Amino acid sequence: MGRLTQMNNEIFQENLNKTVIEIKERLGISSELDKFIIEPIDEPGKMLDGGDEMMKRMVLTPENIGGKELLIDDVVGVLGGLFPRSPVWIKVFFVREESGTAIFSLQTSLRFRKPTLLQNSETGHAPFKAEIE
Repeated sequence: MGRLTQMNNEIFQENLNKTVIEIKERLGISSELDKFIIEPIDEPGKMLDGGDEMMKRMVLTPENIGGKELLIDDVVGVLGGLFPRSPVWIKVFFVREESGTAIFSLQTSLRFRKPTLLQNSETGHAPFKAEIE
């Protein structure tokens, strides 16, 4: 897997879908609908630039996204505000399944960078990483 050189809505959504499929296959989940809770993670000692600060203060606020269960299009809309820059890393956790809907947590870096700097390229779906306990 080479480094990612481009990022847009389609690539981001496809990579999130690949990660969700990986988790669902490994855990035997067969939900019809997937929803996501975005959890921004502060990284002590890591510098945020102007774009990062804007996303943190205006988009990734508790009032805006806190605890909300979003559909994948909404996740792309929220986290894709600075494309081609995207969060450096996003850890994807399965939370629960209810009434045919799987709920996932997206723990996301507040640092938005160009595609070549994204982490988890070894997964084939950067910046996402399936976290299965």
